[in-house]
This record gives sequence, C-alpha cells and structure tokens, in this order.
Amino acid sequence: MGIYLVSVSAAGWAEGECGPLLDEALGDRGRPAYPGPPAGAADFEEKLIPPMDAFAEVCERHGVGDVLNASLLVPVDFPGLIELPVATSFDDVTNVVSAQWLRAAMAPIAAEAGLPGDLPTGPLALTLAIEDPLLFYVALFRQAAEHSLRYGCPLTYV
Repeated sequence: MGIYLVSVSAAGWAEGECGPLLDEALGDRGRPAYPGPPAGAADFEEKLIPPMDAFAEVCERHGVGDVLNASLLVPVDFPGLIELPVATSFDDVTNVVSAQWLRAAMAPIAAEAGLPGDLPTGPLALTLAIEDPLLFYVALFRQAAEHSLRYGCPLTYV
C-alpha cells in the first residue's frame, strides 16, 4: 500500500484517456503529438515513503514548486504544467510536466543537496537505498526524468 511513481506501458497509455487530450494540448502549444511509449520499455517503480516537506521547501525556493502538482511526467518538451480534464486517484485533474523541464529543474537542487551522480537503478532501488528524505526526492525526480527521456515513456502515480 502507499503511493508509487511508476512507468506507463504502451498498452496502458493506449487504453487511457490522457493520450488524445495531451496531443490536443500540445498542438495548442505548437508542439508535436506524443506517440506514446514504445513497447517493451524498461519499468520504473519507486515508493514514496518519506515526508516531502524539505523537498517541497527546496523546490519552492528554486521556483519549481510546480513539480509537486504534477501527476504525469512525459518525455515531451514544453514549459509549465498542462492540465488535462482526467481525474486521478489523487485529484480531479491530471497535471502533466515535461521530463526535460523536470531534469533541468532538478539539476541545481541536486547540486545543492550534494546528490551523488552514481545512484542505484531498478525497481524500488532508491526506496531501499536512500534514507534522507531530501536526497530521496531529489534522486527520485531526477531518475524519473532520466528514465522517461531514456525510454520514451510517461510516469504516473498509483
């Protein structure tokens, strides 16, 4: 039980409501449509256990508090959040953030927090390896952005 940040499979994306709505929103911003994740992309899974207070404070101080409102991460470059009228388990809407934006937003926070460059990878690797709440969330969001960009897949909370 709890909240997990996980990758979305090609089948899951095709069955969901977000794809067509995201494509429309991207088109409104002059961006190309997102084709969806490739079949067979590697899985991403981390459990959000520690409190987020310190991470939230650092994000606000760096002017990137929007990351805390996002419920879907996609490997498409666009500024800010895109709000889709699709309910999630946690909100009445789906707030989409760009993996490129998230990676750039985490870079100065990772440097400030002293996040090591060599982090464990694989399902629940960060959850099991990092005890400091601030370092955990900086690592989580950096790794999530990198995973999304590397494999071309979206990530969401379940």
